[in-house]
Amino acid sequence: MNELDLINKMNRGIAYAGIAIAIVAFFFTIPFLIKDIDSIKGMSGSYFYLNITITANIAYVLIAIGIIMAIASFFPFFYNNAKFASFDVKNNAYYFSALSVYLAVLVFSSVIIEVFDPSIAISSVSHMPLGKQNFIYLMSSVFQVLIFEFVPITVLLAIVLLATKKFKLSIFLNPYGKVKNYTVIFMLVPAAVSVLITNYNLADSVLIYLSTMVLSFIYIRYGLFRTVLASFVSSFIEFAITAFSNNVIIASIISAFVFIWAFAGLYTLTFYMVDRNRKASKNSDIGNSGNAENPDPAKKIQERIKTPPDELWIRSACPNCGNVEYKINSDMSMECTKCGQTLNRDYVGPYNIIINNVMGRRQP
Repeated sequence: MNELDLINKMNRGIAYAGIAIAIVAFFFTIPFLIKDIDSIKGMSGSYFYLNITITANIAYVLIAIGIIMAIASFFPFFYNNAKFASFDVKNNAYYFSALSVYLAVLVFSSVIIEVFDPSIAISSVSHMPLGKQNFIYLMSSVFQVLIFEFVPITVLLAIVLLATKKFKLSIFLNPYGKVKNYTVIFMLVPAAVSVLITNYNLADSVLIYLSTMVLSFIYIRYGLFRTVLASFVSSFIEFAITAFSNNVIIASIISAFVFIWAFAGLYTLTFYMVDRNRKASKNSDIGNSGNAENPDPAKKIQERIKTPPDELWIRSACPNCGNVEYKINSDMSMECTKCGQTLNRDYVGPYNIIINNVMGRRQP
């Protein structure tokens, strides 16, 4: 197993544990969501990027959408359809590495930003009832993808595919192969849109920008539903720490796990960058060698010789005259010095001649 496969296997195992924690945190607090439904009424939708006031009917509709999207995000692991990026089973191979990188970006950017702005670690949501927190995290994980990823990326896809005259429904549903050269654009534009829409302070804007960039890559590379899963898992991993904050042991274990996952993502990102540079350097060397002038034929012959340069066995004496002295041509064929007979380098015969570059040619 090579290092890349080992990294992906490691990320898959860690991701399964992280997904399990997120699912437990979500379903563990479902009863609280039902109990606190009255406190959700009248709250602002700005917590999850919707400028609306939540009514009872809107709350039920949003909860239904959130649960459906969250459940659908697991379908790529059970259903295969290569026509859709979200259901192409081949995309499962490296998805967990991308998920680890996403967690690493969230964790380490938060830690760095907290050094300059400690207030970012204090969230008003963490002081709300668990049911209300569950609702906010569920809505934010789903609508972050729908508003910041689905809408702008759909528009960008339409523009790029129309401009390149490649617009087909099949390509639109699984576009990465046709638009991978524009991946940077698909990462930067939605991130910029997200910052303009939210209009938060600098620290929050940086976090949203970085997280949206990575989510945009996951979206264009692995599909909508895997992006929803990434957002859902990251949200409810954070929620789990709050939900179990009264239990120091559980909260500490989850926190330690998150940092282990983040370091795995950092290692993965570093490996991919180094590996990419190594491949680029190798391709550059191949290109340069291809453009260089042909090297000295004698040097090429010497590179082929596996035996010591002072001792080279020749396959046979001259079949025409029995002479044992040969001239070795540049193509490794042997020309008899007596009768001029030429033997192909692949000529098969008894090993009865040895050439010694120091003592001259002799018959053993």
